Amino acid sequence: MSMVKKRIYLLRHGQAMHNIDKNWPEKDPPLTDFGIQQSKSVSIPVTPDLVVCSPMKRTIQTMYAILPNIASKPNGEQIPIEIWPNLREATNAPHNNGSPRTEISAAYPLLDFTRCNAEWDYEENTDETAAQRATEVIEELMNRTETDILVVGHRVFFWYMVSGKRFVNCGEPFVSKLPPRTQDTHTLHSELRCYEIDDAGTMVEVSKS
Repeated sequence: MSMVKKRIYLLRHGQAMHNIDKNWPEKDPPLTDFGIQQSKSVSIPVTPDLVVCSPMKRTIQTMYAILPNIASKPNGEQIPIEIWPNLREATNAPHNNGSPRTEISAAYPLLDFTRCNAEWDYEENTDETAAQRATEVIEELMNRTETDILVVGHRVFFWYMVSGKRFVNCGEPFVSKLPPRTQDTHTLHSELRCYEIDDAGTMVEVSKS
């Protein structure tokens, strides 16, 4: 009897304010109106057994924008939703600082932020710390019993998860096998990709049929 393969759907957030203003000075920018429309346009081929999401406003807004397409209750009553702080972005720009737990919990009271630090006081991102977080996320995904998991996150962190393949926004073509963060990729938003995790813990992209 063959085992059911676990599939991981990685979705980058829609266009956010810092994507149109490269000098955006504030923490935790929201989606633009266009980013919300991008996210609503995403078509997920299955109903996920689980949704895991970065604790940033732009990823949460993306998640809520697409959930009405796959469940009648977008607050997680039918599909479990978990907030994983390890999914936060992997660069140190001001816009990649998130909100304190009390603030983000007040904005999204139906979500559970207990895994997040009370303050946004996570260690500075380096290649080593980002790679370690990516490994921890993959290991946690491997240990879950669910078979179709939607992960809503960020371009650079996904780069670490999938060994150098960068994501774009909302279905635009995606650029793969780039040298480590030295090339300007001009990526867009809400790109959805499907992966399986092999026995070595490597994310292997599933070819589109």
